Amino acid sequence: MSNGSNQAPTQHSVEVVPTTSKAVPREAWVVLFASALCMSQSGLALSITNVAFPSIRDDFPSISTSTLSWVINVYTIMAGASLIVSGIIVTKYGPRRMLLVGAGLFAASALACGLAPNIPLLLVARVFQAFGSALATPAGIALLVAAFPDSHRATAVTGYTAAGQIAAALGPSLGGVMVDAGGWRWAFFAMVPSGSIGMLLILKFVKEDRRAMTDARPDIPGAVLIMLSMSLIIGGLVQSRPWGWSDPRVLLGIALGAALIAYLVKRSRDAEFPIIDLSLFQFATFRSSNVGTLVFGTGFFIVFFGYVLFLTDVWDYSARDAGILLTPLALCGAIMAPITARFLRTHGTQTLLIPGGVLFAAGALVMFIAAGDDPNILGVWVPSILLTGIGSGVAWPCLYAGVVADVPANRYAAASGLNQTIQRMGTALGVAIAAVLLGETVGQDTVGHFDRIFITSGLCGLVAAILAAVLARNARPG
Repeated sequence: MSNGSNQAPTQHSVEVVPTTSKAVPREAWVVLFASALCMSQSGLALSITNVAFPSIRDDFPSISTSTLSWVINVYTIMAGASLIVSGIIVTKYGPRRMLLVGAGLFAASALACGLAPNIPLLLVARVFQAFGSALATPAGIALLVAAFPDSHRATAVTGYTAAGQIAAALGPSLGGVMVDAGGWRWAFFAMVPSGSIGMLLILKFVKEDRRAMTDARPDIPGAVLIMLSMSLIIGGLVQSRPWGWSDPRVLLGIALGAALIAYLVKRSRDAEFPIIDLSLFQFATFRSSNVGTLVFGTGFFIVFFGYVLFLTDVWDYSARDAGILLTPLALCGAIMAPITARFLRTHGTQTLLIPGGVLFAAGALVMFIAAGDDPNILGVWVPSILLTGIGSGVAWPCLYAGVVADVPANRYAAASGLNQTIQRMGTALGVAIAAVLLGETVGQDTVGHFDRIFITSGLCGLVAAILAAVLARNARPG
């Protein structure tokens, strides 16, 4: 596949509608506000669910932690697998229509999650919630690009993504308050209002722009392969604890998942509109940033999932207090992201990723060395969560920037979409590994059961830093 200006349309191609620099119309700000409200749904979806997990576990004591972890993993797998396809669906049927469909599906599914009488129905609702999120995210960006002139698009997209970051930062504390007030069901109810208000604004004030609609064909079979392969691998991992690693079902599930990934790669070489554009991997920073995203993302979500259980099980905090104590993790990330972005031009993505990974690992090391059975907020928790949060706030912008550092501008959408899918794979792996490491020791009140969480998450940060150091050294001239 050619990288020049005469490149043929691909699975990820988007028609760019020229827009001259001019004053921002009032409708554009309505689009930004409404899209940001819809985007905040996705930001809440994962952070709130992590905080609600102990309450879900308490309501279904007969179901193992490994099985219950699918409440989180089924969302991340389905959202990740359908995200790239959703971008094509948006360009085919129009961003306004698909934002309404996506946000509406998300809100309705969140309501269904809160009303679910059992785990199977909760998992079904989470699947539809994931599809809604995957549709709303690219639709919101497409609406912004059409509504804002060139001179203000960066501001608009920054505001849109900031909405998700703020929602993720508020998610733990908001989720904790809701869970304490009414149980885990209210954590899902809290996801409904913002997107619903955004939908009403879109319906009233925004018109469809048909100029950017195309006849691109989404690679549905490719998305199904991603879903099946990740589900088999994650399923094998989470069931390894209750079934044992020697169980044929565990080994067969992981092997089949790996085989499907291999087939997906082979298929992507031959398909006319593949879901994975393999030619992107010719760019070194794209390859390294995606490896870093998988490794670091796995460690980050081991922390995000495991630390909630540590705070509620070992230190005996309520869901509300655990959510408040976890807020600095996302808040530090939101604060450090723009600061890191200023240094990326002069220092490079790989160079800055080194301190990010080291700081993240140092936060885990503090917990491993100093955390005891009794709470110690100022002496242990605050230093650890600040190191972890600052480290992730440095690392994530480096990884995002590295994905598109060498990629041609007309392929940013393809590169970013694939990276988001890999990030969600890291999320699913992190939650699954945490569930495996803790096993059925969850609910016991000694810190020793969580040492494996601290060690594994710290190693992920350290491995990301080492990989970045090697790549930075190889990139130097001479």
